[in-house]
Amino acid sequence: MLVELDIQNFAIIKNLKIKFQPQMTVLIGETGAGKSIMMDAMSLLLGHRAQKEMVRSGQSKATVTGLFTLKPEELAAVAEIADEYGLPMDGDDLIISREISSKGRNVIRINGQLTTITALGKMGKYLVDIHGQNDQQMLMDQRRQIDLVDEYAGKELKEELAKYQADYQVWVKLTDRLTHLQKDAQELAQRQDILQFQVDELTQANLEDPNEDQELEDEFNKLNNYQKIAQQASFLMQLFDDDEHGLSTLLGDAQGSADELADLDKDFKNVSQSITDGVYSLNDARSELGDIMDSMEFDEERYQFVQDRLDTLNNLKKKYGPSLEDVFAFYSKVSKELSQFETGGLDEEALKKQIAQVAEKLDDEAAKLHQLRLQTGQRLERDIKQELADLYMEKARFSVHFAKSATYNAKGTDELAFYIAPNPGEELLPLVKIVSGGEQSRLILALKSIFSKVEPVGTMVFDEIDTGVSGRVAAAIGKKMHAIAQDKQVIAITHAPQVAASADHRFAISKQVADGETFTKVRALDEAESVKMIATMMAGNRVTEAAEKNAADLITSQRVEN
Repeated sequence: MLVELDIQNFAIIKNLKIKFQPQMTVLIGETGAGKSIMMDAMSLLLGHRAQKEMVRSGQSKATVTGLFTLKPEELAAVAEIADEYGLPMDGDDLIISREISSKGRNVIRINGQLTTITALGKMGKYLVDIHGQNDQQMLMDQRRQIDLVDEYAGKELKEELAKYQADYQVWVKLTDRLTHLQKDAQELAQRQDILQFQVDELTQANLEDPNEDQELEDEFNKLNNYQKIAQQASFLMQLFDDDEHGLSTLLGDAQGSADELADLDKDFKNVSQSITDGVYSLNDARSELGDIMDSMEFDEERYQFVQDRLDTLNNLKKKYGPSLEDVFAFYSKVSKELSQFETGGLDEEALKKQIAQVAEKLDDEAAKLHQLRLQTGQRLERDIKQELADLYMEKARFSVHFAKSATYNAKGTDELAFYIAPNPGEELLPLVKIVSGGEQSRLILALKSIFSKVEPVGTMVFDEIDTGVSGRVAAAIGKKMHAIAQDKQVIAITHAPQVAASADHRFAISKQVADGETFTKVRALDEAESVKMIATMMAGNRVTEAAEKNAADLITSQRVEN
């Protein structure tokens, strides 16, 4: 229940504090006096978006504070959200504050602690339900309509739902395990395939010597340079073997001259010996060169083999290297991993069997839930029809539409929605698609009258839902609001005297101008002031004794009917 609303520097409201009572309260005032602005301020406490234009002209910030007292069903839901966001709770009281800066800064506090718009929005759904031109919360949220039906069904369905949800949690855990198992098995299979490919590739390479690549590089260079080697060796052999100018002839002549010098003068003996040694060395070189040339032969097949083998080894080094030694190490590692490869004993079939057993139970339990909801839906259709008849919509049709979900969910296998046809000959459509206007207001009011006992929301606000209706329909709306107020706090903004006459408490909202500034004022009305205000609503500014008597009679008649 909303106990107190404090608004500071919000739009045309400079300073306003209003204390609300249980049951039904109406706010009465002329158009433009600030009633809707109060609703905008209240909406901020429920998580609606703030805008810097909301700050009163000339002020740096606006603040809106609300004090709520929570009933047990509200308290349980709000406390759960508070725990989720780490917010403090103080008994059954809840204080929400919004501060809006003219520069656009927005501060939210719940029980004095800073929090987010998301947390506030979640809490707001359990505090106040504002019904205006386009404001529906729980009733218009198709996802929550199944909860309303379940609450309306009573104890038996709740017990069946608890059984189902216990098994549903088991099913969820088992299916999650199966999903992870299958994912792990797939990843393991992929890893095994990769390892097998790598081992096969390295095995086929017939790796034996970590230095094989260096040895082959040397051999390849030799084979690749065969033509140049043959040419240079032939040229060198010609230098040795030329009869007139070859090295052998020249060195032979040099040796003869040196020997002759040594015979003539012993000082040339060392020279002669050195030349003689050179001749022997050169002859040895010529002999070795001849042997090499005799043995030289270019092997085309060997050349191609060496070239291909080097390509294979270099490719392996690029993939698993960088060196051939690294390739050997990698080969050893993956071979070992593949030899130890196991699935870990995962038993997919056993898990599937468990899931099937739980699913069989869920099917039975979901079928029972469906039958209970069908019965509740039929009872709800009858009750709503009566409520609509009370609001002079006896020709309207209301239906609880059922469909089956594709799989299990926390509620069973039912998907349901409220369908309605406001007038004869119209097609039944989801409640969320109803056009706005007087008919929609009465439809929502009828639904709220039914669900007021089961909705967790503590306060219901009706913002001029009587627009476009008068006479007996307005009186019926007032009576229906008062009936809802026996279980919920009801706050209504109204222009209809019949609705105002139905209230337990009344406030007058007025707009005043002083010192060039506009202010919104709110004051509580006593019985006499209420009669005068309702008389003004009925007769206009010229209130006569007859108008006041009619107003007093209207209040009395509405009380009697309520």
